[in-house]
Amino acid sequence: MNTIICRRGVFHAFTVSPGAVVAGALLAGLMMPAPAVATNGLNQIGFGTESVGMGGADIAVARDTSALNTNPAGLTRIDGALVDMNIAVAYTGNIRHSDGFGNNESNSNKYPVLGSVGYVRQLSGLPITAGIGLFAQGGTGNKFNNLNTAFGTRDDLSIRFRIARITPGLAWQVNDSLSLGASLVGTYADLEQEVFPNTSFAGPPAPFFGFKLTDMNDFSAGIKLGLMYKPNNRVTLGAAYNNKVKLELEGRMQMDMSALGLGKVTYRDAVAKNIDQPREFGIGTAVQATDRLLVALEFNWIDWSDAVTTGIISGSNPDDPAAPPNVVNAIDNNWRDQYVIAAGATYKWNDRTLLRAGYNYGRNPIPNEHLNPLLNTIAEHHLTLGFGHDLDNVWRIDGAVEWDIRNEETYTNPQLPFGNNAGAVGELFALHFRISRSW
Repeated sequence: MNTIICRRGVFHAFTVSPGAVVAGALLAGLMMPAPAVATNGLNQIGFGTESVGMGGADIAVARDTSALNTNPAGLTRIDGALVDMNIAVAYTGNIRHSDGFGNNESNSNKYPVLGSVGYVRQLSGLPITAGIGLFAQGGTGNKFNNLNTAFGTRDDLSIRFRIARITPGLAWQVNDSLSLGASLVGTYADLEQEVFPNTSFAGPPAPFFGFKLTDMNDFSAGIKLGLMYKPNNRVTLGAAYNNKVKLELEGRMQMDMSALGLGKVTYRDAVAKNIDQPREFGIGTAVQATDRLLVALEFNWIDWSDAVTTGIISGSNPDDPAAPPNVVNAIDNNWRDQYVIAAGATYKWNDRTLLRAGYNYGRNPIPNEHLNPLLNTIAEHHLTLGFGHDLDNVWRIDGAVEWDIRNEETYTNPQLPFGNNAGAVGELFALHFRISRSW
């Protein structure tokens, strides 16, 4: 059986049987959907407008429907019923790619949009609060058009990787001091990706066949557990944990094999794997320093080293019987664990209005030798400002602005065709807005 294999890089190729031209073509960055705002790795820094406004310091503050995705124990702080609807618009045009072939291009997917919605109700006569939420978890959405390639062509490079969660959950008010909660983390991911899809090169030094992934998706599930404890009226302690959610996306791959005289071959069964949702564990505290001022501090461990490893894309069942029946591409992503520190504050301006500010630091999880333009989630420092305002006894609005401060990296990834000392720039601005109704 003829198989195209690319192990540890684009330019490693060998012949499986006499007369067969076999090669590997993969850039990697693998996966997934979406115009998404995500810079604690592939995850957002916060979920819900209050969370973002406080820099993601939410584990000990959770008190709206986003608690389903941050610390489900916080659901017990909701009286009656609550609906939250969040939307965010980001500007990502400052994300850039440069390399030794004359490219210095900004991300053309400049205005991604994402949102979430949640509903929570306290169960009558019981110390139980239950709810369900739909959250844009994160992803990446970089697109660079008409780049000069190492093969003498001009072609496109893009990824749309979206991760969303549906999270039914409940919380139990054990006593006046202690709350426990749990959410089912149903995770949907989808992927579309182009890696120089109109470029085909037979070598030397090695062949390269550009490709396009379409209709790639998967659904998997995990669990999130949370705890909140109030030793006194001024201090709240929180902790939250979720397990790893494994993703194996299935769809179609089109590969340009024109250099072999085959044109563009569609592999009807394609699989992309080894970019998963990581385990996380976080602890936090919130202190009501004065009657008007609340301050919060949080520390999170995100296990990217076990979630984003050697990315693999494979294809089988080609629509051309002359094409190799199987292709396998592998690239080392090998992210490292990320440690996130978040600090936030809320100030009660008056009886109806709150002001918020926050800071979030998350170490860049991508080693320099594994950087690439598609998984360019390298911002480390984040500043946020926000507000909340009660329109009346039922309706409330919240807003926040997020700045993921510019970070630049120079890298040489021997598995990608960008030469030595390629450049990556990460920076974005986002506006978050929420409208809520309680009864």
